[in-house]
Amino acid sequence: MVSMEDEAYQKYIKAGEIAKEVMQRALEKVKPGVKLLDLANFVEGEIEKLGGKPAFPVNISLNEVAAHYSPTAWDTRTFAEGDLVKLDIGVHVDGYIADIAKSIVVGGEESELIRASEDALRRAIEMIEPGVKTNEIGAVVEETIRGYGFKPVENLTGHMLSRYSLHGGVTVPNVKTRHGDALREGDVFAIEPFATSGAGRVVDENEAIIFRYLKDRPLRLKESRLILAYAKEHFGALPFAERWVAHLAPKHRLHMALRELAYSGAIYAYKILREKQRAPVAQAEHTVIVTAEGCEVTTL
Repeated sequence: MVSMEDEAYQKYIKAGEIAKEVMQRALEKVKPGVKLLDLANFVEGEIEKLGGKPAFPVNISLNEVAAHYSPTAWDTRTFAEGDLVKLDIGVHVDGYIADIAKSIVVGGEESELIRASEDALRRAIEMIEPGVKTNEIGAVVEETIRGYGFKPVENLTGHMLSRYSLHGGVTVPNVKTRHGDALREGDVFAIEPFATSGAGRVVDENEAIIFRYLKDRPLRLKESRLILAYAKEHFGALPFAERWVAHLAPKHRLHMALRELAYSGAIYAYKILREKQRAPVAQAEHTVIVTAEGCEVTTL
């Protein structure tokens, strides 16, 4: 049994069950012609129907985009045959988070790239127990992905989860590193290997459509003040999507306000991440609770 309060444990488990169920339902809707916005609204609506809340805006990242793409309120993009889709879903129950991601080829079969990320995730989970170091996990992830002839994305990592926080201070690399942190019983981690046929690094795009409240700041625009107060009250320290605040201002004023908020340091802007050589990226992710005997996968 994990060394955490029973109430917290049960909420982690419930969040995981919701995330798993929503992921299964969402993958069935990834078909040619389906709007990314419609899928995003479906995912986040199902999370709430099942008794949870989104821990972050659902990420629907295509092909060379590795992370941080979530449709805007005006998004008209649709899935196309052959798209490599990474669906990353976060659920929280009273702040206790489950994080799950899967990759799928639209209208096609699972690719070797997807198998590489899934196999790396499986092998990483198999070795988790108290005392294992995060860099040892990274070495196994790298070895597995390279064994398929691909590269791990070295500047994306798994991460510790804590209440109302997606990044609890400890990361799990996807490559071998010199130093690591030892896992402890009761720790909760999102393990997420990324595999690519490209350079093995992601770079920032100019655009950001996911944000997170940081602190109150003096602001010039009334829309900025309105959005900041709303984000602080409704999302706290968890990320929010542009479309979640789109009802607060007309489109052009919304974009002006978000720029002012990011520039002032009131919010953090998550830049869209793409593979450096614009090569396809696959992702696999589960949430684990470290136990005395190994780990419990909440999203499996």
